[in-house]
Amino acid sequence: MRHGATAWNEGGRWQGWTDNPLGPAGQQQARTLRGELAGQGFDAAYSSDLVRARQTADLALPGQSIILDARLRELHLGDYEGLTLTQMVAHDAFASWQRDPWAHPVPGGESLGDVAARMQSWLAEVPAGRVIAFSHSIAIRTLMRALLGLALVPQPGYPIPYAERVGHARPVTLRRVGGVWSRPGR
Repeated sequence: MRHGATAWNEGGRWQGWTDNPLGPAGQQQARTLRGELAGQGFDAAYSSDLVRARQTADLALPGQSIILDARLRELHLGDYEGLTLTQMVAHDAFASWQRDPWAHPVPGGESLGDVAARMQSWLAEVPAGRVIAFSHSIAIRTLMRALLGLALVPQPGYPIPYAERVGHARPVTLRRVGGVWSRPGR
């Protein structure tokens, strides 16, 4: 589950590990999510330790015990934290990073491969059962790529090479059967 929107999301500023709270729209998204999740039982609930994910989890699942885990954090955007896409593209090292963002870290940050490794490390410790996790768009898509073998596809006007986007406070359902991951309904 991706967190609700922050002021930076709404303003087109990129945030990785910057610890921004939900904005009013993000709070409403999380309250709407509460209705969508009502009556669904979860054996465990996890959240990134960043406040926007924690707030989404708390508003969406009131009374549920939430396990915080820093491995669910967003891509560390390093020198690109807080920048708009236009500012990122103008950065001296942007083109170099874009040649292979899976292997090469953002200047002062981490690579998509780093994100995949920590997300898979978290997933290896998750118990069997119905689990929900509140995380971040790039982190979720990076895990999907690692588990499902999705291709890296350069996106015009967007620096992350995943064709699919994840909306605020929107779920991505993954299922593991016999050690094989899939997306039901896809």
